[in-house]
Amino acid sequence: MIRKRTVLLIIATLMLIFLISGIINGFPPDVRLLALTPKIFEYKGLVQKYAIKESLDARLVCALIVQESGFNEKAVSAVGALGLTQLMPTTAEELGVEDPFDVEQNIAGASRYLRTLYHAFPESPEEDQHRLVLASYNGGLGRVRDAQALVRHRKGADPSLWGPVSIALSQLTRQHTGLHKEVWGSGIPPHGYFEGSHETLAYVNRVMHYYGRICLYFPARLTFVSVH
Repeated sequence: MIRKRTVLLIIATLMLIFLISGIINGFPPDVRLLALTPKIFEYKGLVQKYAIKESLDARLVCALIVQESGFNEKAVSAVGALGLTQLMPTTAEELGVEDPFDVEQNIAGASRYLRTLYHAFPESPEEDQHRLVLASYNGGLGRVRDAQALVRHRKGADPSLWGPVSIALSQLTRQHTGLHKEVWGSGIPPHGYFEGSHETLAYVNRVMHYYGRICLYFPARLTFVSVH
């Protein structure tokens, strides 16, 4: 009982520190992050374990989970994505995740998947790489590759940077078939039209927002303050 009270007191203290530090640094408090602070600390050990294993920033993984499920290990989306990191059943199977609702399997599988996505953008600067990976996680790597192809078609544009790729993602719609015909003989992007680009762009911005806040609270790349 005493240990439980101590842990709760530490978490409450940290939540207050997060609130004050945000105000001091000119950032209004993020209610969602404050509400999820106990969950972040509950799962931080597993997040760190697999982030270290896959050479990821644990804070970004946490930010992704905040957006994906709000740390609800039993979450099921309208399209069937499962668990903390909202793995689709086919993706979970490919990653060897037998039970997407098992917290450790889910985090381990998503971490492996994120590592493969980072490998897909080796030439991108870190900030751009984060955003390209998140867009791929949400919208599919194929969509991002199609967007990069559109960027390459523009003289002087750099497909390793998020800025031009984010613009190109919004051009993977039927309204831009003229442009598509200049790039692909069929006039259709290899991975099909992408009508949900605005959702993916918003997703990237939200995760990066949470990531920025978590980095403010935890400056060290992989080390969370321990409550043990």
